[in-house]
Amino acid sequence: MPSFIWTRSLEDAFDEPYEYPAQEQFIREAETVLTKFKEELSNYDMQFTTTDKSIKKVVWMLVNDASDSLKDCLLSIKEKRHKIAGKMYRDVIETLDLAAYFNTDTVESNKHLTKWYTDEVIPNRVYRDYVKKTIGENEAKEKSEAYSDFSKFTHRTYHTLLFGYGAGVDKKIYYDGYKDNDILIQPTTISMYYVYLRHLILIFSLELSKLGLMDSLKIDEIWEGSLEKESTPRRFISPKEVYEKMKRGEKTEGMGRSQTKS
Repeated sequence: MPSFIWTRSLEDAFDEPYEYPAQEQFIREAETVLTKFKEELSNYDMQFTTTDKSIKKVVWMLVNDASDSLKDCLLSIKEKRHKIAGKMYRDVIETLDLAAYFNTDTVESNKHLTKWYTDEVIPNRVYRDYVKKTIGENEAKEKSEAYSDFSKFTHRTYHTLLFGYGAGVDKKIYYDGYKDNDILIQPTTISMYYVYLRHLILIFSLELSKLGLMDSLKIDEIWEGSLEKESTPRRFISPKEVYEKMKRGEKTEGMGRSQTKS
């Protein structure tokens, strides 16, 4: 079984940020799957010309860009440079949305495609409006809310900026990396950033098939060959798990969130 980070909630990542072995397993698996996806995308190298203005070409170019951004995000978080990753999160979403919009091959999307090839910017709202008209209000609302969440990293809202600060004596805050010491970078921040990244990698994987760049069987094969057979066991048990065990009458070792599972 793979690292449990692939299915971890933000709440759990916040409550239990010290699952370092599981994070290391996730890094290995994510690096492998992204590298294999990139290798498959390279099969399209030398297939398009500079004058080609096809849908397939633009979709491939945009997905390549998203792929590179995901690898950069992973490396940045791994090196505790999470702020760089946060700024790229929305970029990945916007890039994949634009690829999906052009891939619809409608009269309207082809008009925008022509503009794109003349170097015009196509706003993300164009795709959201398309989703609203063709799929439904609920899907458009969900996409808008997801886009808004990731936009907070780009627009530097208060709470996203707080990810880069710790609290010391008398709750006085310090900027992470205080006195050039990355030990002071908040483990909760790194833990949660991995969950955000996990979400984007899974979205990217789904889009590869939808966009027709990769066969779904090949994608399944890549995942199968990238995920490790044994899951790194959890080192800590969360307060919620302790409570659930107590309700079931099961034995718990201690009462804190830092109690090791038996």
